Amino acid sequence: MSTPFFHTDCPSCGAPVDVASPTAVTVVCGYCNSMLVLQDGSLNDTGRDSALLEDASPLQIGTTGRFAALGFALIGRIQARYDAGVWNEWYLRFEDGSNGWLAEAGDLYALTRRVSPPESCPEFSRIRAGETTLHYSKNFVASDVRDITLSHAAAQGELPFVLPEQWHNRVADWRCEQHFLTLDYGETPPAAYLGSVVSFESLSLGNLRDRFQIRQAAGRLRGERCANPCPHCGAPVHWAYGLTRKLICPACNSELDTSGKDTVLIAANNMRQAQQKALTLPIGTQGVWRGKAVTVMGAVRYEELDGDDARAALEGYPPEGIVPRGWWFAYLLYEPDGTRFHWLVETPEDGWFESETLAAFPRTDPHGNPQGKPLLYRYGGRVSYAAGAFYWQIRTGDVSLYTDYADGRAKLCAEQSRHELAWSRSTPIRFNREILTAFPSLGKRADQPRDRQNAPSDRLRRGLLGFYALINLPAWLTLLGRGDFGGLFMSAVVSVFVYQALMFGRDDA
Repeated sequence: MSTPFFHTDCPSCGAPVDVASPTAVTVVCGYCNSMLVLQDGSLNDTGRDSALLEDASPLQIGTTGRFAALGFALIGRIQARYDAGVWNEWYLRFEDGSNGWLAEAGDLYALTRRVSPPESCPEFSRIRAGETTLHYSKNFVASDVRDITLSHAAAQGELPFVLPEQWHNRVADWRCEQHFLTLDYGETPPAAYLGSVVSFESLSLGNLRDRFQIRQAAGRLRGERCANPCPHCGAPVHWAYGLTRKLICPACNSELDTSGKDTVLIAANNMRQAQQKALTLPIGTQGVWRGKAVTVMGAVRYEELDGDDARAALEGYPPEGIVPRGWWFAYLLYEPDGTRFHWLVETPEDGWFESETLAAFPRTDPHGNPQGKPLLYRYGGRVSYAAGAFYWQIRTGDVSLYTDYADGRAKLCAEQSRHELAWSRSTPIRFNREILTAFPSLGKRADQPRDRQNAPSDRLRRGLLGFYALINLPAWLTLLGRGDFGGLFMSAVVSVFVYQALMFGRDDA
């Protein structure tokens, strides 16, 4: 397997130190045994928020490609931080002398050019992601609405304007199938940029950064040595993985107390260690997915909420005492060359799914539902905790509203947050056949989830059992009234077979 993506240098001896997860609190140098505390600016959080995967793009100034039969080259770049992540956009020049922009949105790319704005643009304050529509030759829906302050802005190469270090930005992105429209409300009327969402492969890109360059830029973490002298003998004392707040000096066996920063660090460290143990796919696990080497870069645990409760939370009126109805995990897989991300979803009822973010939104009816796709269910999700790194910041308590639609064996899902609307397609996969094959280091453990794709879901199973009992209840009462115990016995035997048939797959390994 390849070297872990994240790394740092030991401040004691200078040796390179590999790090499996960027949200780990401590790591021990394999050369001098010093314990390092990773400094990412978030050690005072609850130990439940994700890290941010920065500068992991394979693109660079001088990268070339083709779009709409025209060659282009990247000649400039804007990179700036905001509360939810990093805004990363590339300025490009086509071979005919015209210019455009290539925006990176995690596992998707949007290529746009400046156009005349729509005749009637909605007021920015009235735009709602997933709800507000706009007609501009086609019917667009607002997909991303941000009123943000960009800070620590950095510019590379050539740009068509002077980039301030910090500026206020109000931008709305709109989607119609594969078409992409941006309205920048920093101007009056808003500046408009029109293009389409494109895949990495479709751009025929050349002169990319290699995986070593990406790892050096995006995988480097900052660490500092953590050592306190024993007040009794002066020997250095390290608190390490799994320790509680009670420390024992290895030199004089004195029992030491901790306070202040150490207490926070120990609590966060123990929290992160517990999270790693709870994950079926621990952060840093390496494998081969769909023929490509991948690393488990991040994992997030969601609590399932009632759909109405999630909607109320998004509208700013969260009801008191929301009770979760279930949970699921989502795992982010990263290809070391930076070209693709993959998502795997683990659920307690329906097993595992591979989820793909859709570059093209589905064609919808006037109510926003995908045409020809029956509605399955609507529910909410609230982040319980996130570990590892993602291409946007995930925070504890983040709420989204999900609407699932049937699409053959797969499901289409509309995910709506306060600022964004995204579509994905989830396809069922088998744990034993696909997950364990892709990640053989996991082994076959007794506590691993079972394959359930050939069995009905628990919700459907309970419904079928209830329906079976309901339609047979009159017959059972009639047999009981007649004293026909032989008939009751035969009916019981049939019922046992029905029950076993419906329950088959729950424990099928």
